[in-house]
Amino acid sequence: MELIERKRCVIVAAGTISDLDILKKNIFYDDYIIAADAGYTKLKSAGIEPHLIVGDFDSSDIPENDVELITLSPVKDYTDTEFAVMQAVERGYGEILIIGGLGGRIDHSMANIAVMLRYKKQGVNITMVDENHRVFTLANESKVIVKGNYYVSVFAPDGECKVKLEGFYYNNDELTLYPDSSVGVSNEIVDDNAKITALSGTALVIFSNLNM
Repeated sequence: MELIERKRCVIVAAGTISDLDILKKNIFYDDYIIAADAGYTKLKSAGIEPHLIVGDFDSSDIPENDVELITLSPVKDYTDTEFAVMQAVERGYGEILIIGGLGGRIDHSMANIAVMLRYKKQGVNITMVDENHRVFTLANESKVIVKGNYYVSVFAPDGECKVKLEGFYYNNDELTLYPDSSVGVSNEIVDDNAKITALSGTALVIFSNLNM
């Protein structure tokens, strides 16, 4: 499989991955790949070898190969995916992509979003993707987004957040978001490029219906 050259850490978790092409499209040539528990079976099916496998393996068999393996106790204060993030950060990666962190159990999806928020405060950028979504955070920074056939929603899960929206159907020079508000849901890009600026607080940005 031909991969594109880029440096970051990709974590493949045990969440829903219904199409293995998402792995082949999102894993690049020089990514450092961590399989979290049953995420290894997804990688194996796609013909991709990870550099590290972690997990308590309560939902899959322990792999038998020469890849570095860290076996965890099922009784612990973090998920297998969070431990994979911890390992990525310890190994020096500040850019992390999680595949398989959404879908399936909503409690695990929420836990992964919580991990994204905590590590954002430490300067680590975590993005999660599945077949229909891309999720990332912004804090005191801007992101330019290319027009596409998808919805863009912005939330404030970590407290009050102010954002500036440009190039959208619903523009706003200073939109205040709160954790208990849905005002930022289902916006659309109308210009060739749009821009989201997190003026204060941490914004959670979700692209939805990527394949609609």
